[in-house]
Amino acid sequence: MTHILRWIDGIAFAGAVTASIACFCLAVMLVFEVIVTSFFEWSQPWAVEFSGYLLLFVLFSGSGWALKQGAHIRVTALTDMLPANWMRPLDILCSLSALALTAYLSSALVEHAWRSYGFGSLSVFPSRSPLWVPQAALALSVIILSLSLLARIIRQFRGEVVETPSTIAGFNE
Repeated sequence: MTHILRWIDGIAFAGAVTASIACFCLAVMLVFEVIVTSFFEWSQPWAVEFSGYLLLFVLFSGSGWALKQGAHIRVTALTDMLPANWMRPLDILCSLSALALTAYLSSALVEHAWRSYGFGSLSVFPSRSPLWVPQAALALSVIILSLSLLARIIRQFRGEVVETPSTIAGFNE
């Protein structure tokens, strides 16, 4: 089981690295769009289209790694009032609920991408890019989050530490 958990952690890390690269590309595209629009009054429709695709990919593909690092934003107003012995069962229940939601979303996104591929659906933007490509990327990023939630649940049931803050600069507590 430890081998599977390491494999999932590796996939989540790869998702985070890919999200970082996509975030850099997103920033470059948006800066380019602002410059050409401001100084040359010339807009790039592809920048608007692909920035939307990249934004969704960035949000989800890094989420699995963020979950493992304990970097997700949480509102603890309710949990701070609960007895300490309720925390683990509540965390398991919330993780199971999140896994059910992301598994359903993964399935729906894969089906949606597959249908777009089958129908040959193209973007409405002038680029006419095939829609299944960004849809498949989004589906993959949600699958990575689902796998990370599964790993979290397995660790919870095994009594292991579920969050290990990274020692990478900027992630230290």
